[in-house]
Amino acid sequence: MGARIRAFAWSSHPLGPPAGWPATLQMAISLCLNSSFPTCVYWGPECWLLYNDAWAPVPADKHPGALGRPAREVWTDIWHVIEPQFAQVLTTGEGLALWEQMLPMERGGRVRETWWNYSLTPIRAPDNTVAGIFNQGHEITELVRGRGRRLAEIDRWRDLFRQAPAAIALLRGPEHVFEIANDAYLSLIGQREPVGRRVRDVVPEAEEQGFLALLDGVYRSGEPYVARGAAVQLQRQPDAAPEQFVLDFVYQPVRNAAGEVDGIFVQVTDVTDRSRAEAALRVTNWQLGEERARLAATVEAEQRAQQALRRFTGTLEAQVRSRTAELSRALEAQSAVADRLRATFQTELIYQGFMDTSGVLLDANKAALAGIRAQLHEVAGKPLWDTPWFAATPGAGDAMRAAVKAAVAGQTVRREVELQLPIGPRRFDFTIRPVFNARGELVGLVPEGVDITDTRP
Repeated sequence: MGARIRAFAWSSHPLGPPAGWPATLQMAISLCLNSSFPTCVYWGPECWLLYNDAWAPVPADKHPGALGRPAREVWTDIWHVIEPQFAQVLTTGEGLALWEQMLPMERGGRVRETWWNYSLTPIRAPDNTVAGIFNQGHEITELVRGRGRRLAEIDRWRDLFRQAPAAIALLRGPEHVFEIANDAYLSLIGQREPVGRRVRDVVPEAEEQGFLALLDGVYRSGEPYVARGAAVQLQRQPDAAPEQFVLDFVYQPVRNAAGEVDGIFVQVTDVTDRSRAEAALRVTNWQLGEERARLAATVEAEQRAQQALRRFTGTLEAQVRSRTAELSRALEAQSAVADRLRATFQTELIYQGFMDTSGVLLDANKAALAGIRAQLHEVAGKPLWDTPWFAATPGAGDAMRAAVKAAVAGQTVRREVELQLPIGPRRFDFTIRPVFNARGELVGLVPEGVDITDTRP
């Protein structure tokens, strides 16, 4: 840029040849050109533009034609934003520092949102008037967009955790501050609002019963803690007596990128009903033994007592077996739900993904990506029907577009499809199902395909 400035036809420019420039401007240009940070100088009331090599990418395809032009002509697309800022600096003589400023710049023929951190510093003439503006800054568009994508991903996972049947919470830091707590966890603690607050403030009774000490030990040691059948008292209502629960729970340490423990994942299963059933069964068995002893002592009524005992025992044992079977089925159902949840994200046998409510693909598992020999970034952000899973199969794209429309309306769509994939022709039992949040609002769609190619002759 130093060479461009020296070669510029300044004799026909309002600023005139550089040899006649004010010493203040010459000093500002020297600082600008010798800086490795993106820097430019706006000089005079018209804000004539001069800049260094590091700043050259800022105006994009306007470079190098921006050199020597007034700011109003260079920045027609963002002048409504920066003109008041320039006017403030030139009028008041006070500098500005702006962080994460959105500037709608025209790039590649269309206006795009761009984000910047920059400063505007007044350049004063010897008479202390403001003669120009010294501008330094850099673009942070990718940083802002990346943060937005991360927040969206976090929100999606929050919805998935919130709908999980087990009570789940995520604690952060040595003070065990709640970051996430799902619906099942809120129900367990009596709908107390935990997010952003410490465990000792939300569930003060936990400290008295030693659970905070357990959390501290897990945080310090990095070793998980597993409890089975722990008796816990919970004050679920402010004015009510504490309630007795029997819980199975896990405290699992969570590590950051440096391998240090910075949180604890909590999963709780309420086994109170099962524990009570087991206690009732023990009491019943004890009562049964007592009854048998008393009946055995009466020799004369032994046969009548034995007949009564058989009837009583048969009925009682049938009830116990029935109750035990009910409890077993309930436990098996809970286990099946948990297994299905894990299989959703871990199985290699199902093609699975996640779309937003317009049918744009946001995520896909390894099995699905392997089927098209692609990486996630090659398909993420595309409508499902435009991806390689359906592109090579005539009519498949239109069929998927219609299936997505039905799923958005709240239906679960299921059908068999034959697809031409990069790995060869395959047949799938294909489903698209909607995912809703706690308010019943549609938050996404889950496409799933089970490969049934080899199940038919």
